[in-house]
Amino acid sequence: MQLGIINMHRLELITILVTKFMARHQFNHQNKGLVIRKYMLIILSFSLSSCYGKEERIEMEWDFPNCGTSIINNSKIDKICATQDFFAQAPRKRKKSWFGFLAAEGSSGYEGPKDQEGAIQEFDNKELDLKKHIWDFSKQNSPELRLRGHDSVIRNGIILNTDIILGYDYYSLPNFLIGEQRGNTGIEKTRNPEILNYGFLYADNYFECKKATYNKCENKAIENKFENFSIENLNIKSKEISLYSWGGRISNTKIIIENYLIIGGSKAKISSNLIISKTSLEKIKSILGLNKINKSGLVDYSSLIFPFQEENQTTIPSALYVKFSPNTVIDGNTFSLTQKNDQAYAIVLDHSPRVRITNNTFNGFKVPILMDQWSSIVDEKGNEIKPENFKGYGNVINANKFAGNVTMNRKGEIVLK
Repeated sequence: MQLGIINMHRLELITILVTKFMARHQFNHQNKGLVIRKYMLIILSFSLSSCYGKEERIEMEWDFPNCGTSIINNSKIDKICATQDFFAQAPRKRKKSWFGFLAAEGSSGYEGPKDQEGAIQEFDNKELDLKKHIWDFSKQNSPELRLRGHDSVIRNGIILNTDIILGYDYYSLPNFLIGEQRGNTGIEKTRNPEILNYGFLYADNYFECKKATYNKCENKAIENKFENFSIENLNIKSKEISLYSWGGRISNTKIIIENYLIIGGSKAKISSNLIISKTSLEKIKSILGLNKINKSGLVDYSSLIFPFQEENQTTIPSALYVKFSPNTVIDGNTFSLTQKNDQAYAIVLDHSPRVRITNNTFNGFKVPILMDQWSSIVDEKGNEIKPENFKGYGNVINANKFAGNVTMNRKGEIVLK
């Protein structure tokens, strides 16, 4: 083991120990150096022995080797490939630090570091082929897996028991109830009239520029890009999935979701997926306050602003929540409830105009779509349709067909518990 294992934090504690020891005792100049050397050697031996005794932590693969090239959005990009599975370890419990204990003269107020949960990966102009490998976070408490980047796609793998954020992981959805968007000072025209009023912002390449600027974004170079992030041909079991990437895509993917899949601030394409929803009311009392009106066999309509659903505050149980995402396409998917829930929706449209919903199958949903007055639906040619006239377009409802109590195993197979 290299001496580099002893980090700066430990060296600072050693300094504290030596200083306190020397302050308590009187030494002549000749003996002082000898005492310090002996004291440092004792502490060093404890440090090294504790390092040898620690469990080696397994890291997620991040330096993926190149394995060819690919094409995305008519541009040639590098293809990288996974070479191993990843099974996240349970975080070690906090325990008293021996160094901290001595430095605090025996007090119990110091605790050691805690292992981080979840993971962060970033992909810029890349295709990641997982090669059927698995990322499994079962031993952690549904941590966040942040897959950042732009103009990239992740495919051919299995991801289990994690909350997934795709694209721009710091994007915050507008709160239309109070007229705010966290991190976006561009809407605060009355508070600072010098800031340009861009209004609510999408999860696009201009977000960072527009959220707080005194200059027109067209005159500034784009440093951080978030558009066109996609996943394809994955098998996922997750509590929540969030797509914050203008032009993003989720396709040919099998998903078991506990809360919802949310498309936020993004013109997205959701196609040819199997989405099995365990959504339930849980602690939620009711959604009757929305004053819904049934417009057709496919659509319920409300003229009210929907409750703000960030931070698990949603009062609308749903499989797919589309918010502030115009021109989104939802085509060829199968949505299935695991159990009867007449208040659940397959799709909720919240401030999302011109959404195309075609050729989907809705299993277990009484009425599959809920929309507000700021949303609209279009046909295959892009023509807007009144909710009461939206009755077909390849969509099929099987109201009494349920998926049952299913889960996903490490092979990516959907099986009964």
